[in-house]
Amino acid sequence: MGRMSIYLTNLGEYVEGCLIGQWVQLPIPQERLQEVLTQIGIGEGDEEYFITDSETDILDISIDEYASLSDLNKLAAKIEELADFDYTKLAAVLEWESPLAVAGVIEIIENLDSYDLLPDVEDDEALGEYFGVECGVFDVIPEHLRYYIDYKRYGRDIRLEADLCYTSYGTVIRN
Repeated sequence: MGRMSIYLTNLGEYVEGCLIGQWVQLPIPQERLQEVLTQIGIGEGDEEYFITDSETDILDISIDEYASLSDLNKLAAKIEELADFDYTKLAAVLEWESPLAVAGVIEIIENLDSYDLLPDVEDDEALGEYFGVECGVFDVIPEHLRYYIDYKRYGRDIRLEADLCYTSYGTVIRN
């Protein structure tokens, strides 16, 4: 799936002109994280850290320099657990919702079942056809009359009434 790495830096040393830090691949066990913090001079005391750099191919998540390590670790672990379809659904929901913080992404993952993704539905016409044909709404209409149905207008009406968004991954519907 995706990977997330951060460059964890000792803030106290950085202020003094030294860049002391280490790349950390997330998720990471708490014991290993504590070892990394110790290696860069951050103990149980008053030393602080910040994230100097980050690399991620996980969607379009941007990592703030003062993001919580526990939140980032939790996010990476949750993303690692996602099945391929749920990862795609998450990407679509994030494109729509645009959460500003890591905690917002975690909340979306925890509530991913509140969304449906229709990956092959990209516009009003496809939406109308999906609900009319695939969901069986028009099953009561004789086959020879279905040629007269305006799927685009039907889809537009659904879009105006439903809580949905067309994304580059397909249509996301909040249920």
